[in-house]
Amino acid sequence: MRIAALGSSSTQGIGASSPMAAYPVKLQAELQQLFPKNAITVENRGVGGQLASDMLTRIRNKVIPSKPTLVIWQTGVNDAMRMVNLDSFRETVITGIDEMQRAGIDVVLLDMQYFPKAEKVRDFPRFLVAMRQIAEQRRIPILQRYAIMKHLVTSAQYTPQQLLAADQFHPNDLSYGCLGHIMAEALKDEFSDFTKNAVAQRKYPAEPAKQAGAAGTLPVH
Repeated sequence: MRIAALGSSSTQGIGASSPMAAYPVKLQAELQQLFPKNAITVENRGVGGQLASDMLTRIRNKVIPSKPTLVIWQTGVNDAMRMVNLDSFRETVITGIDEMQRAGIDVVLLDMQYFPKAEKVRDFPRFLVAMRQIAEQRRIPILQRYAIMKHLVTSAQYTPQQLLAADQFHPNDLSYGCLGHIMAEALKDEFSDFTKNAVAQRKYPAEPAKQAGAAGTLPVH
């Protein structure tokens, strides 16, 4: 089982105390604990500062040729902050999903992290909605990280300072660890199905991940 964690700085692990605290590392450890008899690798393909269009190039040149089982695509925050045209962003993400699915790769979307100034970014809420709509249209799962993190703050379970690094933008070790745990729990049922059919042909080939999208294992808020 090979997973590619594709994204920008919050996939790369900026804000963590070390590369070992980044969410892809935590996700691999969580999945390995859930499935100790299976070899599971989560490759960190996060590059800080990248837009969805930059990642589309990497999807074509590096991700698809490496043939992962699953890609977790984290995107949106840099596009929103740099005021990328929303329709262009939407088209870019859909194109990337379609190309990966045609290559037989399952896709999960991961939206933006919560940070205190997010709501002051023009069109930030519209990017969040766009990612949810894309997931619904393509029938793929999405983990809505922004909604989860914001709930933890508004419900007074945590403060932004407890969830974010010193820059009050990137996640910290606590947030990265929580994300790895939540993502592993959300993927658990799908991975169970995969491991049961490991010797057979893959259950979800290039057809747009209908079963995976319909499973509804990832939280949508």
